[in-house]
Order: sequence, then C-alpha cells, then structure tokens
Amino acid sequence: MLKFHSFSTILIRSPLLWGGALAFCFFTLIHGGVISDANVVRYLAGHWVEYVEVIMFCIGLAALSLKMFDVVSQRRAVGDSLVESIPEGGQNPIDAQSLLESLPTETSGSSSTSYLVRRLRESLDLVVRTGTADKLEDHLKYLADLDAARAAQSYGLVRFIIWAIPIMGFLGTVIGITVAIASLSPTELENISGVVAGLGTAFDTTATALALSMVLMFMQFVIDRYEQSLLADVDQVAWVAMAGRFQSLSTGDGTALAVARLGEAVGRSSAKLLEAQEQSWRSLEHSATSSIETVLSGAGVTLRDSLAASLETTLGKWTNSLVEAQAHLGSQREDRWAMAAESMAAAMRSFEQHQKTLLGQTELLERVVDATRDVAALERTLDSNLASLTATGRFEETLVTLCAAVQLLAARTSDAASEPRHVDLQGTRRSGKAA
Repeated sequence: MLKFHSFSTILIRSPLLWGGALAFCFFTLIHGGVISDANVVRYLAGHWVEYVEVIMFCIGLAALSLKMFDVVSQRRAVGDSLVESIPEGGQNPIDAQSLLESLPTETSGSSSTSYLVRRLRESLDLVVRTGTADKLEDHLKYLADLDAARAAQSYGLVRFIIWAIPIMGFLGTVIGITVAIASLSPTELENISGVVAGLGTAFDTTATALALSMVLMFMQFVIDRYEQSLLADVDQVAWVAMAGRFQSLSTGDGTALAVARLGEAVGRSSAKLLEAQEQSWRSLEHSATSSIETVLSGAGVTLRDSLAASLETTLGKWTNSLVEAQAHLGSQREDRWAMAAESMAAAMRSFEQHQKTLLGQTELLERVVDATRDVAALERTLDSNLASLTATGRFEETLVTLCAAVQLLAARTSDAASEPRHVDLQGTRRSGKAA
C-alpha cells in the first residue's frame, strides 16, 4: 500500500503525464474542428516534426508549472517558525535530538523536499552525530551551495527540451530542403510546387521550434530567479535559526567534549533510572490503591449493615412512640370533647333559667305597665274630682279623698304580684259625704 501511494504521488507530479495530457487535448481540439485557425494549424500541426515540437513544449511547460507551484508553496512556508527561539546562553548540543524530532516530516515519495526543512534537518543531524556544533556554520554554507546545485539540476529536463526543440526545428528544415531538392526535375523546371512545399515545411518547423524554445527559456528564467530568491531567504532563516544556537565545546585537548559526552551519558542513565523508579512507584501506587479499595469496600459493607440495623431499631422505637402518642392524644381529645359537652349542657341549663327569669320579669313589666295605666286613669279621675271640688268648694273632703287615693296607690305599688284593684272614688266620696 505504501509503495502504491509513493508510485501514485510520483506519477501525479510527473511532467510527462501532464505534458502528454495537455498535448493530447490540444491536438484533439484541432482535429475536432474546435481550433480551426489556419496559422495555428500550419505552424503547430502541419507536419509530424511540429507534432513532436508541440509535445515537447507541453512537457516543458508542465515541468515549469509544477516547479513554479512547488516554489510558491515553499515561499509561503518560509515565514513559519519551525524551531523554538534561541534561549539566553545557548542550548546544549544534546537538545539537537529533540529539535530534530520536532521538525515536520516530509511526505513519503515526494519528488521535491522543502529547502528549509531539509536544511534544518541536515544541520541538526550533524550536531546529533558529532555531538558538537563547532562546524555548524561551515556546514550551513555547504548546505546552501548544495541546495543551489540541486535547484540548478532540477531544470535538467527543461534545459534538455529547450535544446531539443531547436534541433527538431533544424531536422524539419533538413527534411523540408531534402523534399524540395527531390522535387526538382531538370525536364520540368516550371513545376516548382513541390519545391515550395518542401521549403515551406523547412521554414515553418524552424520558426515554430525557435518560438516555442524562446517561450520556455523566458519562463525558465523567471522561475529560476524566483527560486534563487527563495534560496536566499532559506539561507537567511536557517542561519538565524542555527548559527550560535548551541554552546561551543571546542578546546585544545578535547576535554570539554569528553566531559559533555560523559554528562550526556550520565543524563541518559539518570533518565532511565528515573523512569524505572517512576514505574516502580506506579506499580506500588497501583497495589496500594487496590488494597485500599478492598479495605474500604469491606468497611463500607460493615458500616452499611450496622447503620441499617441501628436505623431499623431506631425507626421501630419511633414508630411505637408515635403510636402511643397518637393514642394518648386521641384519649385526651375524647375527654376534652366530653367536658365540652357537659359545659355546653350546663350552659344550656343556665340559659333556660335565665330565660325563665326573663319571662317572669317580662310579666312583671307588663303588670307595671298595667298599673301605670291605672295610675293615669286615677290621675284623670283626680283631676276631674279636683275640678268638681273646686266648683263645689268642699276642700276638706277632697283632701281626705286624696289621702285615701295615695294610700291606695302605695298599696298597689308594693303588692306587684297581686291583682290590680279598682278604686271607686265615687263610692269613697259618697262614703265621705255620709260621714
């Protein structure tokens, strides 16, 4: 699967594939009548040499297009920070391994590698292999020259095509002149149509080859300048990122280098020891955790059972207490209702007695009202008697009669329960007269 992926990646980035596809589409449009311009057909599809020239031009154009795409993508990634900034005092060469691992990995099977990533990777690889950064600056210059050489070699196919297209044009010229010369006949000098056709082929193929090669040369020049600018930026970024980053260990006798390597070995041994200690602590922690969980689970079960038993006993006692309290409250409530009923009965009896007393007082008031009416009648009678006495002049008899009336009134007032008596003043007056 990995090999198939690598093959497919190489095939997709192949200029032969894209150039052949472009040429096939172009000639399909011509033979299909989509492109029908006479000059285009004459100079680009008039002879088999022109077919070869166009195919080679399409392959060169595809190669330059892929190169331009790769350079533009790398130019955008130059500003990315691939390594951390240089700390104060520099870094130990031992840290080069971690920096190397932090770099992005290149895609497997890729035909082109990022200049910056490859420059940083090769620089750090030198520090990792030698254990020192004393020759890092010289190695950076070597890598810069190596990348420039690689950039020049990447245009090999395009340079070959730019060289081959004029050769094909000269070949077409030779073929056209040969055809023209073969068409000459000493007996038919007036028929020069074959000569003209041969010379036309010779000049057309040459003109097409020169025009196509000039286009490719101009595109190569522009892309090459752009790539050289990219390499200059890569040199600057790599120099800033790597130069002076690592601490120098160079001395006359190499003692510092030996000490540094010894320190590296001690550091690695310490790291392994710490890792082993960490693993033992983790195993101890795991076993302790398991034991604590077992103890806690057993204690939890015991605590749960004891709590359940105590809660059951306590709830039973509370239930009995609540039942007794409810029964006591019920009996007290019944006693209170009985006492309330007796109080209501006594109140009803006292109310009936008060009602009887009120009835007696009502009757007494009725009798007083009757006596008051009798007194009013007596007063009227007295008024009439006084008037008659005044008319007759018998005053002494009147006084006697008045005293008798007062005594009678006092007697009726004191005896409220007895029947009212009717006082006959006329009879009294008559008896008085008789006396």
